[in-house]
Amino acid sequence: MGMKHTWFHHTDCSTQQAEELMAEYRRRGVMVERSLNSDYLTWTVSARLPEGNKPPRINRQWQNRIWG
Repeated sequence: MGMKHTWFHHTDCSTQQAEELMAEYRRRGVMVERSLNSDYLTWTVSARLPEGNKPPRINRQWQNRIWG
C-alpha cells in the first residue's frame, strides 16, 4: 500500500515566489500546479505532497516538566 497524497496550497504568492516554489518542488520530484487568483496579481501554488500516518510530534522544547 502506497502513501496517501494530498494537495497543499500556498496562497497569495507573487510571480517570483510562485516560480521559486515551483522550481524547488520540481527539483524534489513533486507534482506542482500554479493558478492565477481572481485579483489577477497573485498566484496559488498547489503541490501534491505525501501524507504521513502519524500526527506531527509536539514540540516540547518550551514546556516545563512540572506542567506535565
